Amino acid sequence: MLASLFVYGTLMPGRLRWGLLAGVAVSTVPDSVPGRLYDTGEGWPAARFGADGAIPGWVVGVLPVDLVTLLPVLDEVETGFRRVPVRTVGGIDAWGYEVLDVEAGWSAIDRWEGRAER
Repeated sequence: MLASLFVYGTLMPGRLRWGLLAGVAVSTVPDSVPGRLYDTGEGWPAARFGADGAIPGWVVGVLPVDLVTLLPVLDEVETGFRRVPVRTVGGIDAWGYEVLDVEAGWSAIDRWEGRAER
């Protein structure tokens, strides 16, 4: 049985922080989660799950044994975000990271793909 992560920004396959997941990823499947995606203007996106709209991203499957060591690393990388359970439109239960507070000046976007990262 696989454990799943939903990623929508710099952790997506081929993006800036994909290297954190690449060594433990067993599968990657495009999917989406209800919510709203924001461009922070800082080279990374932020999400609020459960709002109107859909956040496109990827479900990354990992072995549960790898998830135990991976989650603390991601928790540290995702400073200012909280890890929450989400259910994708495709019906997959996964962990996702949503921002604690949406800041004034962030613009809502449809997707993160194609944007510059840092």
